[in-house]
Amino acid sequence: MKILKASFTALLCLFLLMPLPPSFAQFPSPPTTATVAFDFRQFAPYAPDFVSPWTTLGYEIGSFHTNYAGFERVLRDYAARSDRLRVFERGRTEEHRMLYTLVISAPKNLARLEAIKADASRLADPRQLSDEAAEPLIQNLPIIVWLAYSIHGNESAAFEAMLEVLYTLVASQHPTITELLDQTVVVINPCQNPDGHERFVTWYNAVGIGRPEPFAIEHREPWSIYGRLNHYLFDLNRDLVMASQVESQSAMQSFLEWHPQVCADHHGQTVNYFFPPAALPINPNLDRGQSDKWLEVFGRGNAAAFDRHGWQYYVRDVFDLFYPGYWDSWSSLNGATGMTYETDGGGWKGLNWRRDDESILTLRDGIARHFTASLATLQTAAAHRVERLRDYRAFFVRSITEGRQGPLQCVVFPPEGDAGRRQRLVEALLHQGVEIQMAKAPFTLKAVHDYFGGVQPTREFPAGTLMVTFDQPRGRMARALLEPDTRQDQAFIERQLEKARRNTKRGPNAPKEETEFYDITAWSLPLALDVPAYWAGSRPTVQTTPVTSVVPPAPPLPPPAKTAYVFGYTSDAEARLALRLLQEGYRLATAVRPLRAGERTYPRGSFILRTERNPETLHTRLSLLAGECGVEVQAINSAYTDTGITGVGSEGVYTLRPPRIAVIAQEGVSQTSYGALWFMLSRDIGTEFTPITVETFLDLRLSEFNVLILPDGSPGAYRRAFGKEGIERLKLWCREGGTLICFGGAAAFAAHKDVDLTGARLVGEEGEKDEKDSQSPMPSDKPGAASDEAAGAPETGSTPARYREQGRKKTTARESQKTVEPTADAATSPDAGLGKEPLPLPGAIFRAVVNREHFLTFSHEQAELPVLLTQRFFRPSKTGTNVLTIENPKPLSGFVWEGNTERFVRQTAPVIEEQIGAGHVILFADDPHYRGIWHAQRRLFLNGLIFGPTITFSTGLR
Repeated sequence: MKILKASFTALLCLFLLMPLPPSFAQFPSPPTTATVAFDFRQFAPYAPDFVSPWTTLGYEIGSFHTNYAGFERVLRDYAARSDRLRVFERGRTEEHRMLYTLVISAPKNLARLEAIKADASRLADPRQLSDEAAEPLIQNLPIIVWLAYSIHGNESAAFEAMLEVLYTLVASQHPTITELLDQTVVVINPCQNPDGHERFVTWYNAVGIGRPEPFAIEHREPWSIYGRLNHYLFDLNRDLVMASQVESQSAMQSFLEWHPQVCADHHGQTVNYFFPPAALPINPNLDRGQSDKWLEVFGRGNAAAFDRHGWQYYVRDVFDLFYPGYWDSWSSLNGATGMTYETDGGGWKGLNWRRDDESILTLRDGIARHFTASLATLQTAAAHRVERLRDYRAFFVRSITEGRQGPLQCVVFPPEGDAGRRQRLVEALLHQGVEIQMAKAPFTLKAVHDYFGGVQPTREFPAGTLMVTFDQPRGRMARALLEPDTRQDQAFIERQLEKARRNTKRGPNAPKEETEFYDITAWSLPLALDVPAYWAGSRPTVQTTPVTSVVPPAPPLPPPAKTAYVFGYTSDAEARLALRLLQEGYRLATAVRPLRAGERTYPRGSFILRTERNPETLHTRLSLLAGECGVEVQAINSAYTDTGITGVGSEGVYTLRPPRIAVIAQEGVSQTSYGALWFMLSRDIGTEFTPITVETFLDLRLSEFNVLILPDGSPGAYRRAFGKEGIERLKLWCREGGTLICFGGAAAFAAHKDVDLTGARLVGEEGEKDEKDSQSPMPSDKPGAASDEAAGAPETGSTPARYREQGRKKTTARESQKTVEPTADAATSPDAGLGKEPLPLPGAIFRAVVNREHFLTFSHEQAELPVLLTQRFFRPSKTGTNVLTIENPKPLSGFVWEGNTERFVRQTAPVIEEQIGAGHVILFADDPHYRGIWHAQRRLFLNGLIFGPTITFSTGLR
């Protein structure tokens, strides 16, 4: 027994000494790095009346994430004590958090702050200031620098760095800081996205324990948390084109009020720090000479500061200045030196992050780099104050001069089409500070171009026509938003074509080169909103009055009606009124043919409220709702039709069923697609809906909802969520009268051969191969790209990306998810070739032919509509109705692959409807509400809600 016991003991000791297999082994300790802790107190001494934010908050910098209330606590204390700080409140977010502008400067500058603002305004408008008067002003004016932080709420290092910058500027007595504040006025947007920031830090502080492993839960934000986005799940650094969100409107107004000459927007998280010079392409409306010069100056200033610490950084890669909806390009188009700064630590990398070389990156590291870049930017601005102010004024001088030259000098908007969309366009331009005029009398223009490529030798425009001429201080911004097409640098385009050509020579399994398209290449607002507009190479000679606000006249109230109330259907406003009435339970009907009532003719799809079938409250409530929606309603006192076959009591009139709307909201769905839908339904239309998961839908009674919307998302994620049984249940729900509406990746899900909800198939996938679900390097708010299950670092190669470090800022943790094949980045698909398969587009606008025999096109009497296409082209359905069809493959705006796109996009269908039993499946190839910019297909979507639950084969409308 002793021998056995000894033998067992020996074996046990031997087993314990054996190396563990890899699955049980601990991670090796990272090698020690020769780094010195960053000194945040390098600008000592500090005024004794001020304590650091971290003393007030009770934790060390970089050891915990600061919430918004903590920031406000610090801010109130500093504002009460400092003679260097002024705090301006500028509105509240959707979640009722205050938005602030902080102004910091020497007391002598704050004492004349209004005069400084007025002088900066004069510099930005050369019409108010002669050359002789400008120079003395420039010599005495401090330079104004805008520092913005945390526009993406989960880029947390920026928020923490802001607190440290604030403390340094208000409390430091160091000569560097006091002399800097003599020369500068620092305007801080402390947190551009408080709601998203609060979601992220509340979640992270609750679950984060500081583990550096990339697969730790603290590096994986859940779908509903994703703090990058604001309350309505908009990416605020894409919103400056339309300025639909209150945070954007507020910040833009403040920026235009202060007229800064320098703008630094602080982001994260890249592999190493990024600061300009920027990558190509550069928006051609910028002054390239000035832009290149000053980005180089500030880049070298930052480099010198970083080199003192031996820090890694990069320039001229990834981050371009092309899309005008980014803060760097937007501020540049407004005369500033606009810059994006990307730090490496913090955000989804958490308190600690293990790099690919096993070294550890911390939140504190990310804060230190942002803090250093902020201070270096202020020092560079102060050192070049006079020269930068001179160039700032020169920017606007040239803007006015160049606005009087070239083939595009003005855009005019006659009083045609949807008045509400015209109003929305005017509001967007006014948010940009663009000057708009209204003609007091008719006028004529020569060589007039429309936005579909047509040209007229002359055209007359009536009084009331709106116009934007580019010989104004904001002429560059106006041109960037209104020109039909924005050209990219030819060198950049050729580089992408060369990559695509090289990719065609590689085998199907060989790695492919990524193209460098960072964002969409088309956004022209007249096309995006489908507003009738014309441009010319001359300016109108007519008396005008400036347009400073948009207040449409109230429609006349209808008198009480004996028979019915009727309102036509020609605009978004009537769709809004119809949905409001249905939501409130009023019995609303529609005429599927042109309607004759009250000696007037109304277009197909017009609405009827029959008095005998509605409660006595109808007149009072209708008058109120019609006034709110801006819709003129006619009172009809007889059902008799003087001409035609369709009156208010005819067979062609159908009572509409109220839509009961559910929207899928879960992992695999693009948050920005869901958010754009949410904002449109809730704020623009005022229609209720219920967010649910696929699991919830499958557990509900089939009759619970009659409309189900699947936002853009991963087709594979949708297939996995529904499963085979769920797909059959979805088909049953459609057959029993349900209307299924699918955007982008959800439409690809519906068209998949294993789902078969439509006779349409994706071009290149017509049953020839299965669709892959690998990852794509396309941001989720790009059209067609969407999130999948993961919420950590992106997948960028053969190693599972959830265990890898992110390589490119344009793919963030959640944004990297792919929705369909071919891949979203235009030349990276293993199967893609310039001539063999369609290459996805970085957002281009085409014209689509409208099928005016279908209920989805009610209110559309024009022959063509603009559509935004990206990575999916659908072959026309052989079993359903192709509501929109691309017949002319030449783009109206944006980049296309020459020799590829035109061949594959021809005869595709961007909008398709399938009749399934008593229900419908409606497919949109791309998100019809993209970024809140795209309105051209809005009523096609709304028609699915209004008419889908009612109109079937039995109506005879096919």
